Amino acid sequence: MLLYFGYFLVHAYSIVDKISQPHLAPSVILFSLTVFIIWTFIPVTGYFIAKLFKAGGYLNKYALFIAGVLIATIENSLFHFKILTYEQSYIGVIFVFVLFFITAYISIGKQTNEN
Repeated sequence: MLLYFGYFLVHAYSIVDKISQPHLAPSVILFSLTVFIIWTFIPVTGYFIAKLFKAGGYLNKYALFIAGVLIATIENSLFHFKILTYEQSYIGVIFVFVLFFITAYISIGKQTNEN
C-alpha cells in the first residue's frame, strides 16, 4: 500500500489544484476525487499482478514508498519534457504499469521470516 501512497502523493498536487477552485460544487469535488483515486490505482496494479505471478522480489516499506515516488516522478517527467503528449497518456499508463510490474521483482532490504 505504501507503493500506491508514494505514487498517489506525487500526483496529488494536480487534483488539489483543480478542486481548490471556489466555484465547484461538492458533488463535482467528490466525483473528481473518486475518479482520481481509481485512475491512480490502475498503474499500481502492475505490482499486484506481478505478485500474483509469484514475483520473488522484496522491498521494505521505505523502499516501496520511494519506488512509488520515483515512478510517479518519471511519469511526470515524460510529460514535462514533452517526450509524451497528454493525448498519449495511455502510453504513460502502460509504461508505469510495466515499471510497477518490474518493481515486484526487485529485492532491496532484508526480508524477515515471521513464523
